[in-house]
Amino acid sequence: MERYSNEIRLIVTEKLKTTEDVKSYISQTEKDIANVTNLRQKYRNKLRNCKDDNLIKEYKTKRDECTTMLNKYRKNLKTANYILEDTPKVKEVIKIEMQMKNRQEDITKTKKKDRNLNR
Repeated sequence: MERYSNEIRLIVTEKLKTTEDVKSYISQTEKDIANVTNLRQKYRNKLRNCKDDNLIKEYKTKRDECTTMLNKYRKNLKTANYILEDTPKVKEVIKIEMQMKNRQEDITKTKKKDRNLNR
């Protein structure tokens, strides 16, 4: 259930309406991950050569912020991939439920007709 809840939250927050929207979101998120990864690596490189304590604290903070952003992006990317994976399954289930509902309505109509004929 949590997986589906996360999918719905992502769909709502990112205003994803079609599978094409999800695919473009995935590609954009992958680009964002690459950019933040590069930025984090730059801070790591600066840390290696830094001697000033204030700058070290600043670089570590920036590096940790990048890591937090990466975790969020990766989680959202994973959820978006689940959306693409689950969409055909959900459509099939909805189709089956609609067929069952239509059959039940037909049965109900038939029963009502039979009752009216028997009067």
